[in-house]
Amino acid sequence: MKRKSGKNIWGFEGSFMNFCDKIFDVMILGFLWILCSLPVITIGASCTALYYAIVKCIKNNEGYVSRSFFHSFRQNLGPATFLWVIFAGVSFLMQLNIGILMEKTDGYIGLFFIVLYAFVSVYAALAACYAFPALSRYDMPAGWILKISLYMVGRYFLTSLMLAVILVCFGAFTWKVPLLLLFVPGPIAFLMSEFLERVLKKHTPGE
Repeated sequence: MKRKSGKNIWGFEGSFMNFCDKIFDVMILGFLWILCSLPVITIGASCTALYYAIVKCIKNNEGYVSRSFFHSFRQNLGPATFLWVIFAGVSFLMQLNIGILMEKTDGYIGLFFIVLYAFVSVYAALAACYAFPALSRYDMPAGWILKISLYMVGRYFLTSLMLAVILVCFGAFTWKVPLLLLFVPGPIAFLMSEFLERVLKKHTPGE
């Protein structure tokens, strides 16, 4: 654990250097997330590992970022992949149905189902925002992680709303400047952890 000192903010162990170290570590974790997400099927495990390392190493100053990332990646590869397949599959089906309806139907009935499928797609995306952090924190089967993540989306509506705002804002930035995709995964995870930790701690025994 790095020792913090407020006496000399410009020194090697001063708060300024500590701040720079944390920024560097956050960026490194973002690059590791991109690298381990390239097979696509491993995106869930990468998200779990990213959140685990952000909270443990960046927020709690424990361990080394790369070691913590790969430890969580290996440990949660199976259940995280299971959850990722479910969320990705639901999102794909909803988007496919929306595309078909927009091409083949019109009127209020078609609009109703388009809105319904869009809602399910958004709900699944928000549930994923809870699921992988919960998987990194709780020792429980993937099925229970799925249930609790679906519950948290509605139970903590304001937190879910903030997560949606973060995703939309960063998504808009990367849409305009695709190169930002190389730099935003770490900051996104760190910012989301500020809201998610308040929720996860409420469901952690002993907290």
